[in-house]
Amino acid sequence: MFNPILFRHHLHKMPELSGNEKETQKVIAETLRTFGYAPLEGIGGHGVIVKIESDQAGPQLLFRADMDALPINERANHEHGSQRFGVMHACGHDGHSASLMGLAHRLSEQHLQRGSVTLLFQPSEENGEGARSMLADDKWSQGHIDYAFGYHNVPGFPLGQILCRDNTFSCASTGVSVKFTGTTAHAAYPETAINPSRAIRQLMIDIEGFPSTIKNGLTMSTIVHINLGKPAFGTTPESGELMATLRSDSNKSFASLCDHVKERAQYYADRDGLTLDINWVDSFSATINHSEANMLLKQACKDLGFDFVNLEEPMRWSEDFSEYSKAWPSAFFGIGSGAEHPPLHDPHYDFPDTLIDISSKLFEQIIKDMNGLRI
Repeated sequence: MFNPILFRHHLHKMPELSGNEKETQKVIAETLRTFGYAPLEGIGGHGVIVKIESDQAGPQLLFRADMDALPINERANHEHGSQRFGVMHACGHDGHSASLMGLAHRLSEQHLQRGSVTLLFQPSEENGEGARSMLADDKWSQGHIDYAFGYHNVPGFPLGQILCRDNTFSCASTGVSVKFTGTTAHAAYPETAINPSRAIRQLMIDIEGFPSTIKNGLTMSTIVHINLGKPAFGTTPESGELMATLRSDSNKSFASLCDHVKERAQYYADRDGLTLDINWVDSFSATINHSEANMLLKQACKDLGFDFVNLEEPMRWSEDFSEYSKAWPSAFFGIGSGAEHPPLHDPHYDFPDTLIDISSKLFEQIIKDMNGLRI
């Protein structure tokens, strides 16, 4: 008898980082086969996909869960703790995968009356690469998808509360590293150097001020690191690097913010005769919910009598489910992990097992409402 909680605990013991989810893929695929499915493996890296089809025309739905872990050493005290030092499921992707596996088990015991349901287990969410890689992989036929659904657990909200939002659910974001390189000189003759100090200083001020020039929605820029020269009193700095995180609840505003950084950095490099190197890391678009998909989600909450709220503001963190929301009408939602639950990416975090049943029932209800299910 399949137990989704024990399945989650098994995944929790064997966390794997983004791009390395080989064992996780194997466990997921083998479990799906015990339900009678023929999963596709190795999609977009280590992704796994199952498509359940009826013999009648109808809605084509997709449900997604992520599976990768984080480079954090677990400190929680429970029997299913990570067995890999320095790696843990600190974001709950083990629970998200268990939710989708719970849905797969429920569907294996019923008959889909019309349309189709695709279950997508995705790798590499944490680095923003997984969704793009899966969508670009021609080893699976996406076909037409009418609606896509996914969720994330959210500490700080009541346990089991469904968190909905129209339009933007979570922000676009990226890390950006700007490196200026000049030439060094003796500190007694600084005028003979090409010094990046001025460019670094002025760009830092500019980056912090850019959000105030963009009036549409929430826009943020956060300086996270600065490195300039070497600890040597007799030498001027040859290079300097500034790292920042940019984010916005609007893809348009986010693109404008990124353009501002690129243009200003290039201006300072040209002005001061510096070599410029810009790298963008962990880039995510905003996750935009579709009104009709959101309506289906809320109707399923009402059918089940689940507590749900409409968030006034989007989540500031990012989600690569955004790639699916760009491809198909989608609804991404949160489920409260408890008001006092340790935050995401905390070494004491552990996904609340209660959410597995809540989320899989909610997914199942959407399918009942749209496609019909019978024993």
